[in-house]
Amino acid sequence: MQLQELINNLKQSKTLIEEYAELHNRSWQLQFNAHNYNRNRLFNILGIGVGAFIASLYLATDGISSAIAVLFSVLPITYIFVRFGIGSAFNYKGRKVAIQHAGPLVEHLSAQMNVLVETLDSFSMLPEKYRTLQAVNAIRSYLLNKRAESLKEAINLYEEEVFRHSQIQRQQFQIQQNHQMIQQNREMIKAQKTTNSRLLWASILGR
Repeated sequence: MQLQELINNLKQSKTLIEEYAELHNRSWQLQFNAHNYNRNRLFNILGIGVGAFIASLYLATDGISSAIAVLFSVLPITYIFVRFGIGSAFNYKGRKVAIQHAGPLVEHLSAQMNVLVETLDSFSMLPEKYRTLQAVNAIRSYLLNKRAESLKEAINLYEEEVFRHSQIQRQQFQIQQNHQMIQQNREMIKAQKTTNSRLLWASILGR
């Protein structure tokens, strides 16, 4: 395959990979929202509102002192009952409904993703391992900028740069760990000096 044909193939592959990533993100978001469905904020407000309403009834009949006493005694109970009793039951039911509604949409997105995978398998020159946006962008860039003249060279260059980047990250992590250890040692030495100073003054005053 000629270099320009390879570059065009990678461009088309990138488009399909972007579509796949978009569908994957939508599928993940649907499932996340369904499994984490809740109306906690609403039931927080309702719990506080019910307690405040009960206190206001006492304010109208028995005065402010009774209303304040009721507010502090009843509010925690009403809040816990509404938020964790009624609220949890509604959240559980709503979560089940949300998961049921998300199911067909997730299946539809999965079917579209499978079509994209089959399309990539049928024509893309990229091995499956490198069908990510990061990889395809880097490999195509190497070819466009003449840093590589074949797919094999571009992939090898990409692997080298990924390895180099991981090495740099490990070194930075190690430097950070060493810095933290130095700071801890300094704090320990400082604390020890303070303790020694106090002991010295105690011994002097005790003479």
